[in-house]
Amino acid sequence: MKTRRKVIPQSFEVTIEKLVYGGFGLGRHEGKVVFVPFTVPADRVEVRVVRQRRNFLHAAVVKVLQPGPGRQAPPCGHFGRCGGCQWQHLEYPRQVETKRQILEEVLHHRFPECRKLEIRMQEAPQPFGYRSRARVQLRGFGSRSKVGFFRFQSHELEDVESCPLFRPVLNEALDSVRQTRRNESYDPGTQQLELACSQEDGAWGMADASREADEGFSAARGNEDSEADPVILRRKIGDFTYSVSPSVFFQANDHLVETMVQRVENLAQGSTGTAAALDLFCGVGLFTLALARRFLSVVAVESSLLASRLCAQNATEARLPNIKTICAQAVEWTQATAAGGQQNFDLVLLDPPRAGAGAEVMKRLSDWAPDTIIYVSCDPHTMVRDLACLNPGDYEIDSIEGLDLFPQTYHFESLVRLRRR
Repeated sequence: MKTRRKVIPQSFEVTIEKLVYGGFGLGRHEGKVVFVPFTVPADRVEVRVVRQRRNFLHAAVVKVLQPGPGRQAPPCGHFGRCGGCQWQHLEYPRQVETKRQILEEVLHHRFPECRKLEIRMQEAPQPFGYRSRARVQLRGFGSRSKVGFFRFQSHELEDVESCPLFRPVLNEALDSVRQTRRNESYDPGTQQLELACSQEDGAWGMADASREADEGFSAARGNEDSEADPVILRRKIGDFTYSVSPSVFFQANDHLVETMVQRVENLAQGSTGTAAALDLFCGVGLFTLALARRFLSVVAVESSLLASRLCAQNATEARLPNIKTICAQAVEWTQATAAGGQQNFDLVLLDPPRAGAGAEVMKRLSDWAPDTIIYVSCDPHTMVRDLACLNPGDYEIDSIEGLDLFPQTYHFESLVRLRRR
């Protein structure tokens, strides 16, 4: 005899217990978890069911019956429709603490031994006006043109004239793209662009975005490898000046990226050896140059041809001849290198895209047995999945830190150091 499925009312009241990675508030109703966007912990809200699954529900807020502590009026009129931000309605200090708790929960669940470590979350000096790069969407021409971002959980476009997360020069770029589109003088086949700026130089550039690339608001990996004359911007971070391009990955938070490089360099100082370091997914060499001051040699591996060329150029301009740049997919390079015999790296740094490094890469690193591994991640779940590929008898996590490079969103960066036992 079949058990009759319990009917869930289309609307009901729920109290939000906490915020989870992905930006949703989590509550419970009659034994089922309910995910509700644009809520804060301790909110009591009336919701309507949007989607029902076996063990959980997705719901939307109908009315806030009793606001939780820290709830505020979002400063941007697009909030709630634009998919770029999830937490503008939550006071910034509570955003930072929520991200710290998320990072702590993810790591404690998979690695209980981490409970003895302090986990901090570095707040951003400016919770608005920090982004120097973003992906924007374009639709239509002339008076019907729209330039902006995908709406929340939709591929419809929210037309945005100015974004409060953008640096002033990046908003100038956004306006310029809009005016060009209205004048019907831009390639009609282009539907998304990577915009990037150098606020210090007052310069900006753009590049057509790959349709196959990650569409996440905080991601920027592109397809400029085949261009003969890509747009180059100059970015000064700490002691180094980097040549970057709109289409290759570079951290987006102007006010926290220097701190991030310093943190990585400090973690690298704890390595017991200083002969050789490996920087996988190195991009244009954001961390590579800092490592080259601490190690006799650094191998920098990057799959993007343009990013790899820029990394080599940045190393040359920084007068760091001990950096060897290699353009290759990380998994293919580690496989080929492993076939050549045992590698002796004292430190390995990984800064993979949101999908993570993958089990094959982590297995090779485990075989090479470096003294220190530093994992830089923009997704704590894929990071934990990758770290679990290492033999726990070989490595111990001894440092965990988060950096809030993406205020008003649920995204953040994590720095985890592992030492060989």
